[in-house]
Amino acid sequence: MNNLPLLNDLRVFMLVARRAGFAAAAEELGVSPAFVSKRVSLLEQTLNVQLLHRTTRRVAITEEGERIYEWGLRILQDVDQMMDELSDVRQVPQGTLRIISSFGFGRRVVAPALSELARRYPQLEIRFDVADRLVDLANEGVDLDIRVGDDIAPNLIARQLASNHRILCASPAFVARYPRPKQLSDLAALPCLVIKERDRPFGVWQLRDDKEGEHAIKVTGPLSSNPR
Repeated sequence: MNNLPLLNDLRVFMLVARRAGFAAAAEELGVSPAFVSKRVSLLEQTLNVQLLHRTTRRVAITEEGERIYEWGLRILQDVDQMMDELSDVRQVPQGTLRIISSFGFGRRVVAPALSELARRYPQLEIRFDVADRLVDLANEGVDLDIRVGDDIAPNLIARQLASNHRILCASPAFVARYPRPKQLSDLAALPCLVIKERDRPFGVWQLRDDKEGEHAIKVTGPLSSNPR
């Protein structure tokens, strides 16, 4: 593998062969004839063959050089085609993209966005699943997990897409029936809606108060649900 010729040296040699001279090839490349001669010499050393017959008047390709030239045409054509295809892939998203999200957020927010994504990039094959559980992205072959929260494993790459603001509220009937809480810890004594949300602890509300700061309040109640 260490003796494989550099592609640029191969291109230089093929240009010299086509132009039948170092000076003409150097002029086309915008470099000196000495630079062109050195690159061809390095290619000859790498391949351990003589590619050109050099005289004071002209440059002629050898029999080995003819074979290398024909191989070079195929190699460089394949390389150029590979680069063109890679460029197309980078410019136009294509292939299979598997995405997962929670039930409620996935259906209300993610699904409409993915419909627009599929419309813009028809070469994408999008597989969208919803599940209220913690997903092992690598083992389950998932490319993207769109989730609510900031508890991200250190081996994952995360980007914040938007802020998620929730407010604490109660119905008029609830306020009339139960005493008004004076501090966040008072919520633990009231019947609350217990939320089950993916990897979040069951029945724990993450709340923030201007005076008390952030608190995790464990609540109980006769009704539990996952956000949909």
